[in-house]
Amino acid sequence: MHRLVVAALLLGSLIAVDPPQALAQAPVRSGQIVFSTQADWQRGTRTDVQIIANADGELRLTAGATRGTFISEPISLTMTLNAVGAIWHADIPPGTNLTLDIRGGPAPDQLGLWQPLVAGELRARTLPDAFATEDVRPLPLDTRVLQFRVTLSSTVANASPVLSDISISYFDASAGPPRATDAVAAIGGPATLTSPPKVFPRTSWAGGNPRTYRGTRSAPQGIVLHQIGADALDNPLPFLRALATYHEQTLGLNDTIYHYIIGRDGSIFEGRSGGPTVSVADVSGGAAVHIALIGEGSPPTAQLDALRTLLAWLCEAYRIDPTGQRIVVLNGVGAVGPAIAAHSDLVPNAGDPSSALRDGLPQIRRTVSAAIVRSRWFFAEGNPRDYEERLAVLNPGDEPVNVRFIIVRQPRAEVIRDVTIDPGARANLVVNEIFNDTPDAPAIIEANAPVIAERFMNFGADLSVQPGVVRPSRVWYFAEGSTEGDKRTFLVLFNPQSDSVGARVLLMTDDGTTFIYPPFDSEPITLAPRQRTVVVMGDLLPDRSFGMRVTATQPIVAERTMIFGPGSTLTSGGMHTSPGVAELSREWHFAEGTTAPPFRMSLLVVNPNGDRANITVRFLTPDGTSLARRYAIPPLARLAIDVNEVVPELGVATIIIADRPIAAERALYWRSGAAGTAGPGAMAPAYSWRFADGRTSGDYQQYLLISNPSRRQARIDVNFILANGSRASRSLVMPAGSRYTMAVHELYPDQTTISTMVRATQPIVVERSIYAGAPASASNRGGETSLGVPGD
Repeated sequence: MHRLVVAALLLGSLIAVDPPQALAQAPVRSGQIVFSTQADWQRGTRTDVQIIANADGELRLTAGATRGTFISEPISLTMTLNAVGAIWHADIPPGTNLTLDIRGGPAPDQLGLWQPLVAGELRARTLPDAFATEDVRPLPLDTRVLQFRVTLSSTVANASPVLSDISISYFDASAGPPRATDAVAAIGGPATLTSPPKVFPRTSWAGGNPRTYRGTRSAPQGIVLHQIGADALDNPLPFLRALATYHEQTLGLNDTIYHYIIGRDGSIFEGRSGGPTVSVADVSGGAAVHIALIGEGSPPTAQLDALRTLLAWLCEAYRIDPTGQRIVVLNGVGAVGPAIAAHSDLVPNAGDPSSALRDGLPQIRRTVSAAIVRSRWFFAEGNPRDYEERLAVLNPGDEPVNVRFIIVRQPRAEVIRDVTIDPGARANLVVNEIFNDTPDAPAIIEANAPVIAERFMNFGADLSVQPGVVRPSRVWYFAEGSTEGDKRTFLVLFNPQSDSVGARVLLMTDDGTTFIYPPFDSEPITLAPRQRTVVVMGDLLPDRSFGMRVTATQPIVAERTMIFGPGSTLTSGGMHTSPGVAELSREWHFAEGTTAPPFRMSLLVVNPNGDRANITVRFLTPDGTSLARRYAIPPLARLAIDVNEVVPELGVATIIIADRPIAAERALYWRSGAAGTAGPGAMAPAYSWRFADGRTSGDYQQYLLISNPSRRQARIDVNFILANGSRASRSLVMPAGSRYTMAVHELYPDQTTISTMVRATQPIVVERSIYAGAPASASNRGGETSLGVPGD
């Protein structure tokens, strides 16, 4: 028989172990109880169990017995403790069994319930042939007395398991942080749409300084779920400190084996230092993230919610299919198993997780797949008090998609609506039907598959139909902005972060004069978490036209809203709203453009660089001919091009080429400046374009404007989803370097909603124009031209 090797070994000895000084963390006191000799085994009661002299003392069944027990005497300690773990040597022939249990309390007559000590696959580095508990068992913080029980059983005549020795390690981890504070967003992998959960870093429960990991790393291919501790563990921090000490000191591992531990209340704790890519070679699973849930039975709702949140983020970050499978090497043989696996899926004789958690895993995998955010759209502007506002979402895929509308209602609680959208269908949410008592209602739309989201806003005398922003940014550019005459410009800044963000605005005028708000000697604009702030540009720079650059300390969403026209007010008149551009480009494309009456068209180009920008503007006509003009823009200045003076009374597409990165927008105004639209172009053509919204009912007119800037003709298929869900399509061929206008309202009239998907054999640019009444008519109530959402 193998024997535990312990320095200064005493019979039934209690060995105190000083905490190591190498780790700057809260000290954990520990000790050991060792039973390994005949004298040790005499310190307890035996029923059908005998002590044999092999290796100076072992336990086995008495002759003819099929079940027997050894219960140690209560062992009083000189310190309180909160957790125990164990290592033992045993021979367990086929048909026999050996179980260990332990209990503790403040006094011999106040011992609690028996708790099992279950052997796992972990082994102590110095005793690889010994069994060991994978984790520690929690005990009340006032425990000063321990008692353990050995149960031997056999179903084979004259066969018995044999227990050679046992070492029980006990820990007092009461010193240290009493509670975890300052949870931070989990870190690991590439940026994700799925929000990383809040995690309490290791220093918040272990104390001391962060540890540095310099070992092996690999991208995880799966996730393994464990259960540890007990259901009644209300304060997990002492337990976590004892667990880490047991793994590192008693078993000799370089760290705890769990990357994350989830408490019963849903708190997520960082475990293994170095993040989810740190390899764990001591347990099965290969390249996997190991997550332990505290408890022994059915996880409570808060814990399951936290688990789903953590799994959804990990699966997106590391491209793990929650409902998929992977190959795992078990005992040197490759086997196919679930990507999210229970520990017992990999180690059949593992004592965890509970049957309740195992039985719930199929549903957990499905809900995790549904919770992964594969598409997110932001809308900084939202005003159901003064506008008719509708959010539209198109599912262009072949499977149903779960969509969540989040209306960030200020100053009241966020409003959430969940819907499922069938393949090729769309869903609408009219914000005014939910509430209309606030002008501040930015929105976020999330989905578990790619979707297209747009916002329709009707101002009465004008309207806006725009796709949202898919990615917040620290920098935003706007080429259009004016406070001249009856024009009002509002900069709408939405902070989707959980912390406050600072921002500043650089204004660049046509003559090269610049203004910074707030000045650098003042505090920046403070954007509260999950709130929006509106900057009234007329208060900063009256009677001027300008471009803008917004810079923020963290990614935000920025839109510009303009109200204008004779007699306009804050709640009436012409209006348009558009997100900025987060990137500059040397190339800008506009499919729509016209100088035919009643339109006035301008191109706005801002040069935020420190050097002059030289640009070439090329106008494409329907017959494939073109006209080019060249301009120079001083540094930190804006250029406004009156296109009516260059190509009068003509429908054109436009390409802007620059020798350095710039931002460009196209503005169209009609009805003597009482209605208009403005927005950025495309930085590059694409093979497909999509629009979630559209309307041809009543007197609404809708056009698709298509530009083919390539040198080859393009074959184009246009597919529509009509209001009743039916499909329709049109095909056309465009010459190289030409533009085309499709009057959708003439093809498919009376559609209260209509979605569009365009595909081409050459890269093209597609925009959509919607007018409430013909633009030249007295009954026109505004309109909007917006760029589609490019596809793959």
